[in-house]
Amino acid sequence: MSLMKIAEIEQHLESIKNQALIDLGVPAEQAQEIALADAPNPEMGDRGFPTFALARVLRKGPPMIAQEITQKLSESLASDELIAEVIAAGPYVNFKLNPAKLAQIIIEQAQQETDQIGKGFIKDPTHWMIEYSAPNTNKPQHLGHVRNDLLGESVAQVLDFAGNKVTRVNLINDRGIHICKSMLMYQMFGDGQTPESTGKKGDHFVGYYYVMFGQKFDEEYNVWKQGDEAQTLLSQWLESEAGQKAAKEITDTGKLHNTFFKTYKDTYFNTQSTLGHLTRSMLVAWEDNDADVRALWETMNQWVFDGFDETYKRLGVAFDKVYYESDTYILGKGIVEQGLKDGIFHTIDGGAIACDLEKIGLSGDKILQRSNGTSVYMTQDLGTALKRFEEHDIDSMAYVVGDEQRHHFQVLFGILALLKPELEGKMHHISYGMVELPKGLGRMKTREGTTVDADDLMSAMFEEALTEVKERYPDLDEDEQHARAEAIGMASLKFFILYFNRTTTVHFDPKEAIDFKGKTGPYIMYAYARIQSIARELGGWPELPESADLIKICSALGTKQELDLLNRLRAWPHSLEVVTRDLDPSKIAGFAYDLASDFSTMYNHKGHKIKDMDGDRRTAQLLLCRATGNLLETALKILGIEVLEQM
Repeated sequence: MSLMKIAEIEQHLESIKNQALIDLGVPAEQAQEIALADAPNPEMGDRGFPTFALARVLRKGPPMIAQEITQKLSESLASDELIAEVIAAGPYVNFKLNPAKLAQIIIEQAQQETDQIGKGFIKDPTHWMIEYSAPNTNKPQHLGHVRNDLLGESVAQVLDFAGNKVTRVNLINDRGIHICKSMLMYQMFGDGQTPESTGKKGDHFVGYYYVMFGQKFDEEYNVWKQGDEAQTLLSQWLESEAGQKAAKEITDTGKLHNTFFKTYKDTYFNTQSTLGHLTRSMLVAWEDNDADVRALWETMNQWVFDGFDETYKRLGVAFDKVYYESDTYILGKGIVEQGLKDGIFHTIDGGAIACDLEKIGLSGDKILQRSNGTSVYMTQDLGTALKRFEEHDIDSMAYVVGDEQRHHFQVLFGILALLKPELEGKMHHISYGMVELPKGLGRMKTREGTTVDADDLMSAMFEEALTEVKERYPDLDEDEQHARAEAIGMASLKFFILYFNRTTTVHFDPKEAIDFKGKTGPYIMYAYARIQSIARELGGWPELPESADLIKICSALGTKQELDLLNRLRAWPHSLEVVTRDLDPSKIAGFAYDLASDFSTMYNHKGHKIKDMDGDRRTAQLLLCRATGNLLETALKILGIEVLEQM
């Protein structure tokens, strides 16, 4: 059995590099700063390092330093099983690895750890809490939530895989004026219907009434706009400085009038609208614990929660604890008032409590409690965060929230550090960009015309996948076709969303996402399934030999395609480290695609037809393919993607 793991290959090379430089008189700290990297040309070696930074210390030219290091290492490493050769290439020192030993290390670990290759690799695990999803209970989750849900779940998977304890939490916004809008419409027009009686999913059922409110309010507003009061206000605005400025920029009279009514709409809702008055009255009644309003609120929220649970299950997302804003919105006021007493915060005109943001390197005042004593979102976030650290004994807290909230979290983390200096550096904002659809996919948008329902998107991916499955495998029974289509459709969605760096804007195209020949989930699944078919066609996988026999068998490997695949497998631990550091699963997705691509290149090469091989070469090829399949499965599992033994 091998004493070395894949991750220890890099550690071994790093140790050799550091000691060689120290022996030349390079300070240990500087030696550690010189990084290993892949050689630009495989003929020059596999891993290496430059000597440019050593010229001043050693008072020699970089090529001469490289030659000196190479000569000494060639002598001292003559008996090293892993390093076949040390090569000087100009100012670079490169290590050429022994393919047989490299393959032995990879194959043994891959076969022993199956679909958990490299799990638990960090030395000092900690306890992370990840908050993600955070939907509202007035409508279904949408395309933006899909990216949030998948990103949050995969980051949690990565941190868990690394060896950390991870607590997944969700904070559902279940209170406020937007919730009352759907409640009011149901109260007025619901006529006792339920999700069960209508056959609708609970969150879609409630979302129907939220959309209805917007329609009813628009009808009311359009009628009001034709009345005398509206026309008087319009005339006053046209004569005002703001109206005259707008008139200079907008010459079309109709567009100019529309500009006023568009900007006045919120004011109308809050001051003149009958529907606005009824909605605000319902919110007040909720805050006063009116029994009927609370009962309706609990019923409709439960319908939504049930619907959300179905969405989460299909996405493969789960939480250890769910928080509700109806419970957390009262948190933080005591903390703010104590901060005022401690001199961390101050009062401003009118009696509001604020934080001077210059204390955290920003500018301006941030209101934390209004002059009437009510809290703001920041107040709630402060209270919720501190409560979590107290209740769960966590070391780090991360929020998966869109990039547009970057400033909010800079302020939140800064104020938390003022209140609790020990939290400095323990708070993280896992930001992400928008997800957009290409033109022509309006059929997937909600009746509001601005978003795509998560459930509709998943169903659309299922239908796209089902079409592919039926074309490729028309003889499969319907249940199997549907099972494969669901797995392929979800893989397409997840991989496409997670493949891109999380801060980039993603232009999601269902047809592109499901392409079996593109940079997609189905492409990687197909590579995995093809590997499993090799074993089925050739009578199963060979038994793993003892280490001494295995290294002899692996000496039959050595083609460019085989070496490329081995070096890709060798890079797995580095990908894990980068993903864990950056909290960005895109590196796992990229690695999985590159590995599948390297395997396909080897598999399709004329010199690598396993059925035509025999002896050690055939056994080595089979073991290498199995190791590749196991690592593909490991990577896909971290991304939440199910593998199929047959596509």
